Amino acid sequence: MKVVRNMRALILNGSARPIGNTGNIVCDMIDKLEKEGIETLHVPLYEYHFTPCNMCRTCEMRGDGRCMDEEDGTNEILEVMRQADLIILAGPAYAGTVPGVMKLFLEKASLILEKGDRGLHGKYGAAITVSEHDGAESAYQELVFWMLRCEMLIIGNRPFPVFRALDSPAYEKDVLAMKGLQNLIDHIVELSEKE
Repeated sequence: MKVVRNMRALILNGSARPIGNTGNIVCDMIDKLEKEGIETLHVPLYEYHFTPCNMCRTCEMRGDGRCMDEEDGTNEILEVMRQADLIILAGPAYAGTVPGVMKLFLEKASLILEKGDRGLHGKYGAAITVSEHDGAESAYQELVFWMLRCEMLIIGNRPFPVFRALDSPAYEKDVLAMKGLQNLIDHIVELSEKE
C-alpha cells in the first residue's frame, strides 16, 4: 500500500446549504480526519460564481493548466487541488445529478486538466452524496467518473457513502451510509499512516 506522509485532503462541497446534510457530513469528516493528523481544507463551491466553459480551448493552446478566465476562482481552486494528496467531492443530488455549480466547476476543470498538465493524475479521490429519495447513486457515479477521467485513484469502500436524508441531521439515521463514511475515513487514515 502506498503511504502518503503528511497527507493533505481537500473537500469540495457542492451544497448550497452550509448547515445542511452535506455540509454537516463534511464537518464531521473534517473533525475525524484532523484528529488523525490529516490536514484538511474545505472549499464550498457555492461561494464562487463560475463562468461556463465556452470551449474556447484557450487552456489547450496555453497548455499551462489554467483557464483564461482569471476572475471566477477556477484557477485558484485547481491550484489547491494540485497541491492536495486527496480530493473528496461531496454534494447533494438535485434532480438526479450534482448541483449546477458543482457541475459547472467540474466541467471547466476537466477540460483544463485534460488539455493542460493532467494535474490530478495519481492523486487519491473519493465521493460522498446525499439525496432525499432518488439520485444519490447517479450523482455518486458522476463524481467517480469525473475523477477517473482525471486519472485519479479512487478510494473504494463498501457500503458507499451515499446518504438518504432530507433535513439535517437526518443523515445520521442512514446506518449503512454512516458505516460507508467511517470505512472511507479508515481507508484514508491507512493511506496516511507512517511506516
